[in-house]
Parts: sequence; structure tokens; C-alpha cells
Amino acid sequence: MSWLSIKSIMPAAIRKAGITQQVTAVRVMDVAAKVLASLWGPDQAACVKFLTWSGGTLKAQTSSPAAKQMLSKQKIQFVNEVNRELGERAVLDLDIRSQGF
Repeated sequence: MSWLSIKSIMPAAIRKAGITQQVTAVRVMDVAAKVLASLWGPDQAACVKFLTWSGGTLKAQTSSPAAKQMLSKQKIQFVNEVNRELGERAVLDLDIRSQGF
């Protein structure tokens, strides 16, 4: 029996387990955090937390009004960078919310 790489096995196993949406959501949020850190730097990116991804909408929560405004201004660039990194058009919209006190 020959060895198969995990890379070739995982997609079918994920589909069979029925967790494609959950795995994609985690991947989208992870890539979004990395892209934001590369655009802003890790200190500024720490003001934004990605909460969920569903139906193409990525929800983010900011702890700073300045971060919310900056992310709103760079929304298109950010979404394009995330999709480019993912290799697919997974993020269609970005919903940015302020953290309540």
C-alpha cells in the first residue's frame, strides 16, 4: 500500500464529516487576522477581533473607534487581500461593529 499525503486526504475527509462550513470559517478568520496584521502591524491589528464568517459575510469587532474608521476606509482593499490569500472569493462583505461597554 502506498502512502497518501494528508493534503490529498483532508478535503474528502472534511466533506465526508460534514464540517466544510466550520473549517472554512476558521480558515477565513485566521487569514483575515494575518492579512490585517500585515497591513497595519500587530499592535494596531490587536484592536480588531474577527467573530464569525457565514454566507460570505465576515463579522469583525473593534475595541477602538479609530480602528473601526480605518478598517471601514480600507474595506475593499482588505476584502480583496483576504480573498487573494484564500485563493477564492469567500469574503463578499465585511460587517464591522464596535465593542460595547
